[in-house]
Amino acid sequence: MFDNFNRSNVDILLSLGYEVTLAANFHSKEEVSPQERIDDFVRKMRAKGVYIVHIDFSRSMKKAGMQIRSVLQVRKLLKKRFDLVHCHSPICAAIVRTEAAKYRRKNQMKVFYTAHGFHFFDGAPVRNWLFYYPAERGLSRLTDVLITINREDYKRAKKHFHAGKTVYIPGIGVDTGKFASCSVTREEKRRELKVPDDAFVLLSVGELHERKNQKAVIEALHRLQNPGIVYLIIGQGKLEAGYRRIIKDYGMEENIRMLGFRRDIAQLCKAADCFIHPSVREGFGIAPMEAMAAGLPLISSNVNGMRDYTENGRTGICIDPGSVNEIAGAIQQMMENESFRLKCGQYNAQKAKQYDIKKTEAVMQKIYKEAYQ
Repeated sequence: MFDNFNRSNVDILLSLGYEVTLAANFHSKEEVSPQERIDDFVRKMRAKGVYIVHIDFSRSMKKAGMQIRSVLQVRKLLKKRFDLVHCHSPICAAIVRTEAAKYRRKNQMKVFYTAHGFHFFDGAPVRNWLFYYPAERGLSRLTDVLITINREDYKRAKKHFHAGKTVYIPGIGVDTGKFASCSVTREEKRRELKVPDDAFVLLSVGELHERKNQKAVIEALHRLQNPGIVYLIIGQGKLEAGYRRIIKDYGMEENIRMLGFRRDIAQLCKAADCFIHPSVREGFGIAPMEAMAAGLPLISSNVNGMRDYTENGRTGICIDPGSVNEIAGAIQQMMENESFRLKCGQYNAQKAKQYDIKKTEAVMQKIYKEAYQ
């Protein structure tokens, strides 16, 4: 969460003269990033003068022992009298806001919460509304500034929640220049990946999780049975072993390549013809936005956060993430229509500039500056 989404927030706070402490689970088995990457992030933060505190946070409500430990650890940490606490991730934010409540009055401490996509949204399962909606609504009373990253969440929170202030920022920001000006060529990257020049290459980036729904693409490709399609899956997660078994059972190891964690996403976009992102829920969707900045067309779900920027026929093809047939049809259509791909890619490269990291940073700097005005 910090590495992917909060590096710029740390830099902004440091530039404003804050002393910064990052508290998270830096040794979690639930984490999809390699421990090596986490350790490297910690080293870089410490080099900037940032303090690091390990808390036994867990994403799972079933891990009662870890949740209890994290409550006690947060309680101890907050005794250090912070001026501002900015929390992310639903369970973590619930614990922190609850424990921080007494300090808001006692020490005039400000509490911020960035919602990276509420679990309740138009079309969400009823159970999500029954559990997460009342919890987030109640916790909003303990929040000075509630930051939302998509318009659906913003409108709902603004109308029904009780935070001192509710604001919208355009996603979490994308370094559009990095993806637009990648120096590697399509041919060079394909040679490195051992992908034929004439292959139609699909790319997806994200945690291997039910929510990201990569399995639907695997099933769609199995139905198409087209040896000219290569699907590159980037990411790690709990479903990796299961996906590998399915791919092997289908005899599609040459066509569906699981490449794990990668640092060369901009270069991989150069090698691809289309980015595919069939998520069933998405707070914003940083990976498809990066692909747009690289000039790729999208095959994407038109769900909550992604509705802010996806347009069927303009950004690419919007699909029902629950329909394997729709996904297969979209792949076939995209593969057969090069001019459509080119048109969508050109549109996307321009559209992505609206969500550039510099715009997000400007909004966040304003929010932080106004905290004590």
